Amino acid sequence: MMSGPDQARRASLLIFIVTLVDQIGWGMVIPILPTYARTFGGSAVVVGWLLASYSIAQLLFAPAIGRLSDRKGRKPLLLACMGGSAVAAAATGAASLLTDGTFALGILFLARALDGVTGGNTALAMSYASDVSSPERRAQSLGLIGAAIGLGYTIGPALGGVIAHYTDAATPFYVAAGLALSNALVMWWLLPESLSPEQRAEATLQHQEGHITSLGSWFRHPQLGPLLIINFLFIVAASCYQMMLPLYTNLRFGLGERDNSYLFAFLGLTMTVVQGGCIRPLVHRFGERTIFAIGIGLLTATLAVAPFADTVTGLVWLCGGMGIGTALANPTLLALLTNRAAEDERGEVLGVAASVASLGRILAPAWCGYAMKHVSVASPFVTGASVAALAAAVFLAFVAVKTTASARS
Repeated sequence: MMSGPDQARRASLLIFIVTLVDQIGWGMVIPILPTYARTFGGSAVVVGWLLASYSIAQLLFAPAIGRLSDRKGRKPLLLACMGGSAVAAAATGAASLLTDGTFALGILFLARALDGVTGGNTALAMSYASDVSSPERRAQSLGLIGAAIGLGYTIGPALGGVIAHYTDAATPFYVAAGLALSNALVMWWLLPESLSPEQRAEATLQHQEGHITSLGSWFRHPQLGPLLIINFLFIVAASCYQMMLPLYTNLRFGLGERDNSYLFAFLGLTMTVVQGGCIRPLVHRFGERTIFAIGIGLLTATLAVAPFADTVTGLVWLCGGMGIGTALANPTLLALLTNRAAEDERGEVLGVAASVASLGRILAPAWCGYAMKHVSVASPFVTGASVAALAAAVFLAFVAVKTTASARS
């Protein structure tokens, strides 16, 4: 529990480090997973559903994990999620020992589902960061978590690419499992709980009295509902390029695990610089609404142009623009969301946001995998640009309604 500003700053630094190590492990394996699955005979459609299986499980369990963290504390749930990630990564690597490709793919699906069930690490880290920060510093704190994610994206893919190049594609999964276990030990030993006993007791009382909001009720919430819809659309747009980029570059330009890992490292570095160094001054000067609008606009534009990139260099520069747009939009949207949530509902709200995001991560790779095979290899970018434009339109309508309501009151 936090008892002063010094302890709060120490806790913020610790959760940054925990998130960074977690994302390094995640970043090591994500660029490798699509081509790794193809070695067992998985088609583009199978790869799409494999990527979606994580999000299907997260969709079902993320709100409950967020709600449970409100009642039991962030730390115990973070430990449980990290343990699940370790088991899932080890099982994914062990699939390479099997000679039956179909059975190996089944193991990959089960491992991804397990990782999704306990995949609340990022949402819990964001809840933790929100707990230890004041409302006016919340966008900065969430931006710091975003910077950890971006830095993990930078280090993880590069590290995973090197390891896979000099060993094999299964080894990065074992290394990721070891990182997750080490991270859990550090959290258990050093990370303080961010919620006081009184806060947890209040959340428990709310639960016992039946004050749990259904998913449909969250969407009908006048303040939070539109932001959850925008979050869903934004995640769909971002997932179209983030999850399908390795397969696209492999099919279009012949890039393998190492080159895709370096591309993801470049994306991560771009996001780290923006979220770690630019979010605070930009939000301080222009506000969350304006920065989100710029971010979603840039993401829309770069996704729309990407199908016309006929060289790897051109695609890399456009991916940098996508990374900047994503890095500007994500923390500012989450700050808008958490600042409108009650204190004892923050974990549940972010859990709902994670669940909504998971739905987006189900639909995006499932559709893109099918469309890449049956429509066009550039379908992820076309779909992403269309959905990002829709998210921008919904956001502008939301702002216009809020501005009109404020003028009348």
